[in-house]
Amino acid sequence: MAILESCCFWKDVRSGSFACAIYTLVYFGFSTLMFLFYLVEEQEFLLGQRAQPMGESLLEKGDVTVATVIFNVLFLFCSMLMVLSSVLLILGLQQNRRQLLIPWILFMLGDLLIECFHLVHLTLSRRVIFDPIVGFIFTMDFFILCLNLYCLLCVISQYQAFRLQRAELQLAATAASQPRN
Repeated sequence: MAILESCCFWKDVRSGSFACAIYTLVYFGFSTLMFLFYLVEEQEFLLGQRAQPMGESLLEKGDVTVATVIFNVLFLFCSMLMVLSSVLLILGLQQNRRQLLIPWILFMLGDLLIECFHLVHLTLSRRVIFDPIVGFIFTMDFFILCLNLYCLLCVISQYQAFRLQRAELQLAATAASQPRN
């Protein structure tokens, strides 16, 4: 049985999965561009030409840490994979091929885990001073995490629906090929 029977404003998880694919394509496309610009700024640090990162962060006060650069590289990598897997998700939904949904599911899980580790790191590092801007950013991040989790559940439900359809087709084919007495 699927986790969800419908998704958001759509009557079925297939339409909701298409919406999730479009959303993640746009969101992670912009994220990829943003993190690429960030890495261009940190190019000297990444190439070993400078000992410390130079960039700034709205969340961390003071200099950006090496851990922040590492998280940003991970976010860039994950964002690029999510853009590619969103295209595969659209193709998988159009062609009814459930195996094309798997990369999106795995990379979304990876993104959610990286995001959670980043939030834990920021909280434990005690470098974040909560002011209204930081509170707003954390609130937005929380809602984006929830939206991404809901999209993940929607696409997993569509994967389960494809698997159920395939099982029903195989059962029908087996029943049709058996001789009647």
